[in-house]
Amino acid sequence: MQVIEQLAAEALALAAVACRPAVLDDCRLLEQSEAWEAIGRLADARRVALAGEVAWRSREQLGDASLAKQHGDRDATDLLARQLRIGTREARRRTALGLRVRAGLSITGEVIPSRWAHVAAALEAGAIGVDAARVIVDALGAVARRAGREQLEVAEAALVESAETLSPDLLRVQAEVWQAVLDPDGTKPAEDAAHRNRSLKIGREGPDGITTTVLKTEPEITALLKAAIASHRRGVQWTRQPAEDCADDCEWHEADGDQRSKPQFDHDTLVDILKAGLRAEADSASSTAAEPEVIVHVTAADLQTGRGCGWADGASGRISIPTVQRLQCAGSTRVVVTGDGGEPLYLGTKQRLFSRAQKRALAARDGGCAWPGCTAPVAWTEGHHIKWVRRDGGTTDIDNGVLLCSYHHHLIHSTDQWEIRLHNRAPHLVPKRWRGDPLPRHRMQRHRIHLAGDPPGRAD
Repeated sequence: MQVIEQLAAEALALAAVACRPAVLDDCRLLEQSEAWEAIGRLADARRVALAGEVAWRSREQLGDASLAKQHGDRDATDLLARQLRIGTREARRRTALGLRVRAGLSITGEVIPSRWAHVAAALEAGAIGVDAARVIVDALGAVARRAGREQLEVAEAALVESAETLSPDLLRVQAEVWQAVLDPDGTKPAEDAAHRNRSLKIGREGPDGITTTVLKTEPEITALLKAAIASHRRGVQWTRQPAEDCADDCEWHEADGDQRSKPQFDHDTLVDILKAGLRAEADSASSTAAEPEVIVHVTAADLQTGRGCGWADGASGRISIPTVQRLQCAGSTRVVVTGDGGEPLYLGTKQRLFSRAQKRALAARDGGCAWPGCTAPVAWTEGHHIKWVRRDGGTTDIDNGVLLCSYHHHLIHSTDQWEIRLHNRAPHLVPKRWRGDPLPRHRMQRHRIHLAGDPPGRAD
């Protein structure tokens, strides 16, 4: 109880220390940042140590005697998350590191040093942070079975010393070098371990409709993903713009066009690649794989008024009516239209509205996404009805079709600024308030196919 009272007093003392960054000069700002970071490292070390002990006393082998089960929780992660009001991910990170640097007790009460004694001592003293400790423990733990104990101890001491002056990112580079020294023949086992640990986890959908997906890939797949994204970024101009949630922070956005942020751009690139692969597999004459099917439910009243929302099987987030209309247009989605009482009125077909032959004809004409300035190839595009089927009574034929990438297909169904019109049997992108016939400059682009004298993307 004395320790608790002492900690409470220290906490009150720290809370009484004013922290007003805006009034500090540059020198004092950095000095106070370093001082509070030192205090934070000490607090983090003790939180990790306590979490490790909770995990040890909650291990599976104890059965009903487990500390977590005594408190009605499944394991130490759930117990800490509930008791400390922290996220399960943070609780899991603390227990994982805490177990690895934990010092035990023998039957006679003697202290059994931690497996990573140098890391544990530096962590407890506040000389290194938890991020650096994780880098060292994870790197050396991966080669511990194939390296001698003395060599491991030398590497651990050297990395701890480096961690006192280097950032965790630079420390990771040194740790990789030590891995190569300790385990020169371990590349193949490391590859096998990476292959075993590959995974894809689709998390829970948040209240904002966003789902966090964690993809763990092997080095060769990571390189492939980076190369694919880098190739699509090539030629794109970027500029710094204020972040949406904080005007004082900046992030990279496209300088022209849709001005997507880099994470948004990369997300759209990956989704387009995935959709292109699925379409190619479904279009293959020798393919036996079933085409993925997404079922979307929407009421007839909402679809008619353009207000309200739809719902997709397997996801709790709402889908806007413009998105439902786009999914109807693109195909590969079965849209179930229901009445006010939930009775099904219309069950859409999952077959694409544009046939393979029609898609090939559109590809020959457009050569890719027809949106001006877009470089998406044919494989990344979807067939869009220029005159919408339900809204305008449009037909599914070549003259009423145009190829759009997923992003611009979504944009044309949700924007109130642009619309596509047919003029002289060719698609034109014009402002919605445009009166009269479209002009030649409104002609949507055609990749690779240009008449003599026409600038790229503006052929007529």
